[in-house]
Amino acid sequence: MDYLKLGREIVEGRHWRVAARFKLFVSLLFMAAEEECCVAGVQIVRGQVLCSLATLSARTFLTVKQVRNALAALRKAGVIELRTTHRYTIVSICNYDSYMI
Repeated sequence: MDYLKLGREIVEGRHWRVAARFKLFVSLLFMAAEEECCVAGVQIVRGQVLCSLATLSARTFLTVKQVRNALAALRKAGVIELRTTHRYTIVSICNYDSYMI
C-alpha cells in the first residue's frame, strides 16, 4: 500500500482552496510513476504521469474544462510542470519525493 505525506501547507495554502485543484493534485500523486518506465513508447521518470485530459476527467469526476483550469493553476503555482502533445500530456510533479513516505 502506498502512502502520501501531505504537509499542513496543503490545506492552508491559497491555491488549495479550490476543491478541483486539490482533488486533481492528489490523484496525480497516486498516478505518478514510482520509478522510471516506458508507457506507450514514451519514457517516463519518477514523479511523472502520462495522461490525457479525458483520462484525468474520468478518474477525478471533473469536467475536462475543470481539469484544464486546475492544471493551469497548479502549473502557475509551480507545483507541476506540463509537456503537452496532440496525443498526450506528461505531468511532472515538482518535489515528488517530498510527498512520498
